[in-house]
Amino acid sequence: MTAATFTRSWPSVSAWGAGLIIAALGAGAIVRSDSGAAASGLGIGMVVLGLASLAWGAATLSTGRLVVPRVALGGALAALAATTALMFVASAHTSIIGVAAASLLLVVVGATTAVHLRRRAPQNRRSAQPMSVTGLLVAAAVIAVLVTPALGATQDAVLLRDDGTVPVVTHDGH
Repeated sequence: MTAATFTRSWPSVSAWGAGLIIAALGAGAIVRSDSGAAASGLGIGMVVLGLASLAWGAATLSTGRLVVPRVALGGALAALAATTALMFVASAHTSIIGVAAASLLLVVVGATTAVHLRRRAPQNRRSAQPMSVTGLLVAAAVIAVLVTPALGATQDAVLLRDDGTVPVVTHDGH
């Protein structure tokens, strides 16, 4: 196994993690009863970017190569800008942990696609190469450690009351 086959799965898994967090942040901005038009608009855009990130990750993993790298780089930059903007528009109900984790994962996707674009010759199409199962498992473990707490913190930020408490949701009777 080479370093290239080990790290080939990281961008797709990072895109999935970022997509989940971005979609959660966007959904939180949409469903809050006190969200203004700016927060709702950003939320809708972030949900779309999150779903696009999930689709791009799936396409990249299934083909074994970075698909539409220019679009992916633009999407990563747009998602970074949207998450940053949401921090300013709805800072009281936006999770800093969610934003930080999504930003880190988006940087991985953006840097990978930028390096790919820099190294690729326009006339030279590389064929798909196999991905490493070990690389995929390590990437999935790292992403799970980042994404799971970020999603929890995102939910807490959305549910945050004016007095600074988060309600406990019970599932009695289920």
